[in-house]
Amino acid sequence: MPNQPVYQVIDEAVRRPPPFARESGLPIMVFTGDRVAAGEAAGTAERFRGRTPYAEIDAGGFPDVPAIVERLAGLQGMLATWVRGTMLPPPRFPLTQFVLWAWGRRGIEIPGAGTPPNPVAKRHAFRQWLADWRRERSRTGRVRRAMADYVGRAMTTWIPLSGLAAYGLQSFVDGLTLLLWGASVAVAFVVGLVHAVLLIRGPIFYRWFRRAPFLRRGRGESVIEYAVRVSEAAPEDVERLMVAALLEDLRQAYQRRIIPWPGWGRDTYPVMRLTDADPATAGRRFMELVHDIRTGTGQRGPILLVAATTVPPQAIPVKPVQGREADLVALHRGWRDRTRRTGPSPYLLVEVGPGERPATDDGAGRRLPVRPLAYWLTVVALLALPLSGAVFATAGCGAELTRVADQCVGIGPLDKMAPHPMVLPVVRRIEEQNAQIPFGAKIFTIAYLGPLTTQPGARFKDGQMTAVAGELVGIGAYQASYNRSKSDWKMKVVFANTGQDFASARLAAESVAERAEGDPTLTAAVGFAWSREEVRQAVDVLTKANLPMVSTVSTVGQIAGAAGDRSAYLFRLAVVDDLQIAATVHWLETLGTARGAGLKPRVAVVWQRQQGELYSADLKELFLRKYTGTGSEHPFEDDASLGAAMEEACASGAKVVYYTGRADFLSSLKRAWGASCERRRVRLLASDDLTGAIANDVASNRAGHDTSMSFVSLTDVRDATLNQGQKTLRQWAGGSLVYSAAHAAFGYDAAQAVGIAVDAYRTQSGAGNIRAGVHYNLRGLRFDGATGTVSFSGHVTDHDAQGREVWLMTVESGEPVRAGWVCRPTASDAACTTPPR
Repeated sequence: MPNQPVYQVIDEAVRRPPPFARESGLPIMVFTGDRVAAGEAAGTAERFRGRTPYAEIDAGGFPDVPAIVERLAGLQGMLATWVRGTMLPPPRFPLTQFVLWAWGRRGIEIPGAGTPPNPVAKRHAFRQWLADWRRERSRTGRVRRAMADYVGRAMTTWIPLSGLAAYGLQSFVDGLTLLLWGASVAVAFVVGLVHAVLLIRGPIFYRWFRRAPFLRRGRGESVIEYAVRVSEAAPEDVERLMVAALLEDLRQAYQRRIIPWPGWGRDTYPVMRLTDADPATAGRRFMELVHDIRTGTGQRGPILLVAATTVPPQAIPVKPVQGREADLVALHRGWRDRTRRTGPSPYLLVEVGPGERPATDDGAGRRLPVRPLAYWLTVVALLALPLSGAVFATAGCGAELTRVADQCVGIGPLDKMAPHPMVLPVVRRIEEQNAQIPFGAKIFTIAYLGPLTTQPGARFKDGQMTAVAGELVGIGAYQASYNRSKSDWKMKVVFANTGQDFASARLAAESVAERAEGDPTLTAAVGFAWSREEVRQAVDVLTKANLPMVSTVSTVGQIAGAAGDRSAYLFRLAVVDDLQIAATVHWLETLGTARGAGLKPRVAVVWQRQQGELYSADLKELFLRKYTGTGSEHPFEDDASLGAAMEEACASGAKVVYYTGRADFLSSLKRAWGASCERRRVRLLASDDLTGAIANDVASNRAGHDTSMSFVSLTDVRDATLNQGQKTLRQWAGGSLVYSAAHAAFGYDAAQAVGIAVDAYRTQSGAGNIRAGVHYNLRGLRFDGATGTVSFSGHVTDHDAQGREVWLMTVESGEPVRAGWVCRPTASDAACTTPPR
């Protein structure tokens, strides 16, 4: 059909190439010949008005070029009107509208400025006019929609950037993830609004005037001074500037920036239909200016200009570059720059004869707007993902922690973890020490794995929490001491919450292992204080991750694995259960534990039966196996059944009740002993888990405490002469923290073991992976710590500390703790002696 080629050419021209393909220029399509035929051919462009920005201009219906530009790109401009089929905001024309405003001020009388007007008064008037112009525009619906568009553009820039920054900074701000994500959202909105204001008011766009091809804005020239100069310039120069600004606005509207602005989503170029573009009309002048600016400056503002005229335009030949020999360097550079911009003539001249009447067809089918839809999906994703990440990171337990039994477990922000009030002050001090590590320092990180929280409404957990606080006091004290050294290596501490009773120790270990994969500074894990099945599983997880572990007071052999499959990465500070029992049995059979009990007394073992609990049952089984006297067992599960178990044990004729349960039940234990055993003169002997709770109980009320029992201790908890490690940790703790001093000593030594191994790794030439180096140097390590001399076995897999002390302590109501015996048990000998006074 006669008009089919016209439609096909326009259709091909307005379609944008794929997002990452190179964009070519658009022609100025001029239909010449018979007026009616040319007009009807050019009229084919009208059929695209529903799918692209479209403008129709009668070349002879406007007095000059500024009037045409106003109709195209002014406040009510045709190209600035939203088109439903584009699914995107229309192009914005801040540069063009500024030039139109400045040119529109020409000839306006300035009251009191004199003749000619005083420059200062003129600048003041222009400043006021600009403010009034902006204020009046802001009241129109179209400008308000443009403002919303700019706000949206700014937010799609800064929200993804801030979200990406927050995600990247998480590893540097342990414990502050909630604050970090909240700050990232706030920063995104504040910076985005500032950016939007700069876009709305124009300063960001107005920078183009400093490189404009005509009437270029001078260095140091303010916007107001430039507007004054534009208003005073020759009309021909202003016309060129105006058309160049129009093409630049269109270029920016279709620019494919790194940031997700609408230029990516536009799938069709704007179309301008120019009717009757005969010589001496404003429309013809506009078309020629577009041609001249494109060929002379290389400006590629995307607009398809479709014109009809009876007289075809004549392209002015390009003049050669010429000048004097003295200017040859500048001439060559100008020529080189010009050749880069020079292309074929934009004119595409088409002759239409009088017999060629374009027929109407229905071929103008609509295409599926894939590109705009993809753009909006991208924008939604870029906005939704960071905001969802912020919500996910701040709601509930956040993105890093896992909610189990109303607790947030794993490695993550402390504000989401919500540590127990007894633990929180210590954790905060350690976080402050982390924050004080200088930027650029060489960091090695240790992860503390332990229960930082309890279940809501949990009872009898103060003993557990004071023990955890104690271990953390020791770790914090050693960290402070280590980081005060002049070395450029610094220790950082992170926290892996296992939840109450280490019930989620495996989950916490998995989060440590995951962290270790992406954080090469994560050197070792410390803690693992309880002997539970979950802790054994945690050790297994971190063994597979090849992460060295230093356990404070876990004592059950199963924690390290079966005999033939022991963890080569677990180093234990405490005396293990079978050696503790060797000393305990020796006391009972040979030395005697209490007045009137005699040797080999009848012993009733009261032990805690609980799912996953290994410690109490292990001590019970080892004791009954090794003790040659008479023994019986009496299990309990909670504080209510503890009373019945104690009554049964004391009624059995036993002279000694050996309690192997947890310190959580110390108060209930004392009440049950007083109710059932005291009158029978049955002596109470407790295992090492109660050491910290008993020591704190005595220390809190030295003359008025009501604790009477003997107990096993892994450290000397008397008020004896302090060694250097104990002095350091007590000085660090001060007098305001509530913690177990016995556990603090073990926490200090756990951190010290890692610190010494790191120092040894640093001195070894050719040392590679720091974890492997620390693991290597922990084997056979010997040092004097807060708990005494620590000497890890150099065995390939068995790394329990050797030659450690076990103390038999006794305390009577209202009296201080006294030491009965101190032993250094081995597999063959209890090796007990009288302790120093």
